[in-house]
Amino acid sequence: MSPTRSQRIEARDFIERMTLPVRQAMAAVRWLEGRVRNRPKASEVTPEKAALTDADCVSQEILLVALRDYVPWVSLNVEEDTPSAACFAGNDTDETIVIDPIDGTLRYLLGDGPYAILVGLERAGRVEAALVGLPQADTLIRTVRGQGSEIACGADPFERARLTAPGSQVFVSYGLPAPVEERLKALGLQRTPAAGGVIGVAPLLDGIAGAVRMSRAADGLSRRAWVASLPTLEAGGRVEGLYETFPAQYERGVMGMLVADSDDGIRRLRETLD
Repeated sequence: MSPTRSQRIEARDFIERMTLPVRQAMAAVRWLEGRVRNRPKASEVTPEKAALTDADCVSQEILLVALRDYVPWVSLNVEEDTPSAACFAGNDTDETIVIDPIDGTLRYLLGDGPYAILVGLERAGRVEAALVGLPQADTLIRTVRGQGSEIACGADPFERARLTAPGSQVFVSYGLPAPVEERLKALGLQRTPAAGGVIGVAPLLDGIAGAVRMSRAADGLSRRAWVASLPTLEAGGRVEGLYETFPAQYERGVMGMLVADSDDGIRRLRETLD
């Protein structure tokens, strides 16, 4: 069913309405950490893409039940085939909700790095609003395009999210070549494995110098990379592609991203790739 004008999603209302469901999903996956097993998806060829747990499904259902009551007519881009996803089947609008219930399921399983919960509002291919939940830090970052970013820890009220002073850690995704790791060490930077959602908001977190993400998928980064990076861009940070300018909206074939607080931070990271 096509939405009427009155059914259009207002970006500020979207992040307000989805704040509680994201917090509920954060609490659920944090409690389930270490209690669930991997049930790999047979259709995926890499361990990172194949990883699936009951926590992914629980998180997604929490988010979808909230969306079903809020905007049942919207188009959906989700990771898992959970029951409530069927409620959105056949919806065809220029507004799409993008969800990754655990961005970094392998990190979640191994406990070797941070992961995130992502929810984004995409309109005509461009992300207009995003929520990035970091369960381990009990931190939620949310943003509306053109309105800056907000951050809240625990039960604290939201405050304006600001770029932090760069530290010595660099968030990296899987697939980083060994020579790059050696160059990071030579620059005095410590590699920390992380998932895409956390990589996108790296400059908003204490002690993080920046982030490098590479994709091994034939079509490059997924739409979720654009959701994850919007809070950093709205806070004044920098996001660049590995080999090109990072597009303003999703494009197939973007094979990676660099995230930092400034042009100088991007340059420093790019030096490790040359």
